[in-house]
Amino acid sequence: MVNRIKIYFSKRYLPRWLVLLFDLFIVLLTFLLAYILRFNFNFKEIESSLDLIQMLVILPVFLFSFRLIRSYAGILRHSSTEEIARIVFALSIGSVMLILFSSFMRKITVSSSLIIPYSIIIIQFAIASNILLLSRILAKAVYNEWFSTKKNVKSVMIFGAGCLGQITRNVLIADSLEKINLLGFIDDNIFLQNKRIAGVPIYSFNDAFEKIIPQNNVTELILASDEVKFPLKLKRDIIDRCLTKKIVVKEVPSMSTWMNGKLNVGEIKIIKIEDLLGRDVLTLDRGKIKAGVKDAVILIAGAAGSIGSEIVNQLMAFNAYRVILLDKAESDLYDLQNEITRKYTNSDFSVIVGDVTNVKTLRRVFEKYMPTIVINAAAYKHVPLMEEFPNEAIRVNVGGTRNLANLSIEYGVEKFVFISTDKAVNPTNIMGTSKRISEIYVQSLAQKKSTSTQFITTRFGNVLGSNGSVVPLFKKQIENGGPVTVTHRDITRFFMTIPEACLLVLEACFMGKGGEIFIFDMGDPVKIYDLAEKMIFLSGFIPHEDIKIAITHLRPGEKLFEELLKSQEDLLPTYNDKILIGKVMKHDYYKVNNQIAYLLNSVDEWDNQYLAEYMKRMVPEFVSKNSYYNNYPLRLVADSPVLA
Repeated sequence: MVNRIKIYFSKRYLPRWLVLLFDLFIVLLTFLLAYILRFNFNFKEIESSLDLIQMLVILPVFLFSFRLIRSYAGILRHSSTEEIARIVFALSIGSVMLILFSSFMRKITVSSSLIIPYSIIIIQFAIASNILLLSRILAKAVYNEWFSTKKNVKSVMIFGAGCLGQITRNVLIADSLEKINLLGFIDDNIFLQNKRIAGVPIYSFNDAFEKIIPQNNVTELILASDEVKFPLKLKRDIIDRCLTKKIVVKEVPSMSTWMNGKLNVGEIKIIKIEDLLGRDVLTLDRGKIKAGVKDAVILIAGAAGSIGSEIVNQLMAFNAYRVILLDKAESDLYDLQNEITRKYTNSDFSVIVGDVTNVKTLRRVFEKYMPTIVINAAAYKHVPLMEEFPNEAIRVNVGGTRNLANLSIEYGVEKFVFISTDKAVNPTNIMGTSKRISEIYVQSLAQKKSTSTQFITTRFGNVLGSNGSVVPLFKKQIENGGPVTVTHRDITRFFMTIPEACLLVLEACFMGKGGEIFIFDMGDPVKIYDLAEKMIFLSGFIPHEDIKIAITHLRPGEKLFEELLKSQEDLLPTYNDKILIGKVMKHDYYKVNNQIAYLLNSVDEWDNQYLAEYMKRMVPEFVSKNSYYNNYPLRLVADSPVLA
């Protein structure tokens, strides 16, 4: 029977008219109580002063004020400061109306029974306010204790005791789905530590992690601190500590993303791995980028890819004069077209389905649109696949870049930006070598005295969320219940997010004068094994228990450590500390052009071993690793020009 009552009250709300009747009853009761207190329990004086007709006055007055403010309309179990303010406001209006009414009665002296003493009105207001407020608090407490169907009581701590932390506390308490045991706030502000906010204690970082969390079996930590004041290093430290203690970490989103300006408990999400592998906010010369694209016609090759599409979005956000989207991936290009149309209604852009290896198609594009800036993000980039199909890596990565670069000179393009990779440095695979050959060709063009086009190369590591990144693979494996596959226990990679990589590309575009290889500061290298553990943990699972990590083996062409710079290159700083310039060797255009032309002409005639050998001769530092080609001795490719 008790359980039925609990279920009934947990699913039903008290009718508003019943709450209104209760409030009116309290008003009448406190009116009588005010007389008793005013006359010190002297009932003879009370009888001579109190007239029942006064009840007929205060009842419609407070009925009007309650109806006006709708103080009875809130759900008792979700009572908040807003409902409390409504009650006080409604009582205030009623009391003011009674004072005005009593003053009017004193002036016309029609009947003394209608004159209510001011002291009675004030005492009644004070008592009624407290009783109605306590009734809401009591109703909420009774519901949460006896009738709530909330399950799985969670012990939670909030990192950040400021405004955002307090809002988060209120949202958690009001949540109707889960029962929260809020153990306290964590804050690095020494002036707040060892104090309380709304009865909740505030702890220091060390006290929380060394005492409170272990002693109270905390299961969840919510980051609710201002992003500007929340260093990335501190966030990583918190994640590492929580990982060892198996504590779920969630984060409150930026206030600008809240629906209707209010935080909803559903918006407090588990922190994403991208938030940990990124870096603190980039400082960019946005004015230079905006001025550079203001009158520019920009051709993006590979526009539908992860890097290309983000560059397109950023160019639209910078109000570029005109953007030309070129890609052979029809479906992805169609999706990007719809996205741009929806997000940027006044933008000027054109979409072209085309292949960078088709010179005739590219020539028509250059003739029609006359681009002033060309950004080449078109490439095959999956290392194991390109080991198996080197002819395609050469055709697209080398041949496509060569086609775009040559047409850029022919049609007077002002700037050509080639997006390269850290795998081009001391390459161990076909893909990286094809990008290195493209770098050499682009630089050889920049070093020609007759070249007016500024050729710029950007080089960076793995991009989080890109089609070739390990992160999407791990996400799919975790969704499928594992195992998460790591090719080697010690393998490391550099990471940056897609938006920051593309912003740096645009900054380098307008920073460069031609011939530079811009190298982005990728931060510290990340162990892929550690990355897998954190991704499993951040997905709400326990690594090695809920989801296993399987060590496989290095894939064809894969190496343990990536580099951003060759040993014979030096670094030069720029005004942006996240962008460096690599001093590189000189390249003779005519020799390089002949070698690449010979390679492209032979790409469909030679077998894979011949292609790999020729590439090794063009790039002497190319040493195959874990590949089909490292077990073969170099053979002379007859009649082929090679690097001296």
